Amino acid sequence: MKRIVKDPEERRQELIDAAERLFMEKGYEDTAVSDIVREINVGQGTFYHYFRSKEDILCALAEKQVAPLAEEIGRIAKSDAHPAHKLNAMMNSFLKANNSELGLMELLHQKGNYLLHQKKEEIIEERVLPLMMEVASKGTAERYFNTECPNESIVFLLSSALFLSHHFSSDPGGRERIRAALEKIMDRVMGVYGYQFHLEI
Repeated sequence: MKRIVKDPEERRQELIDAAERLFMEKGYEDTAVSDIVREINVGQGTFYHYFRSKEDILCALAEKQVAPLAEEIGRIAKSDAHPAHKLNAMMNSFLKANNSELGLMELLHQKGNYLLHQKKEEIIEERVLPLMMEVASKGTAERYFNTECPNESIVFLLSSALFLSHHFSSDPGGRERIRAALEKIMDRVMGVYGYQFHLEI
């Protein structure tokens, strides 16, 4: 049989996609490297050509899933919008990513995917959090916000949104109460002037 030679990036992405499917089906802890290579019919040597370990491909998967959110947050940060509008849009992007039924967040709540959860949070801290902190700090310096701790306020808001979003109810009334609570928390924490946050969940 003729050996199929693929572009290196295509092969690497193929391995990541296979790992994603298996982590979703079996969980990270119950998936072996042998399972991943068997999924796309390649040898283990091919896997180790691209990744040092199973944890290495886990990091690549987390990067892949967080990348769209990071790109969207970066685009918002570079816009000329009012700082409060930027924070509002950033928070909505975060909530949308967090509550998506597809991709990483579904994986995070699967049994055996704790490490995946941890990696995703590390990447958000590295790529998303600094952009939101920058908007909050600049907005505070320009007196759009009234807070003595803009950076810590962003950490608090993201943590609150993450916690409360995990408790969203399928009941529209319950979702509405949580949405209203998050908006009030943002208003109070940021001390925003002349602007009302509107979250979409």
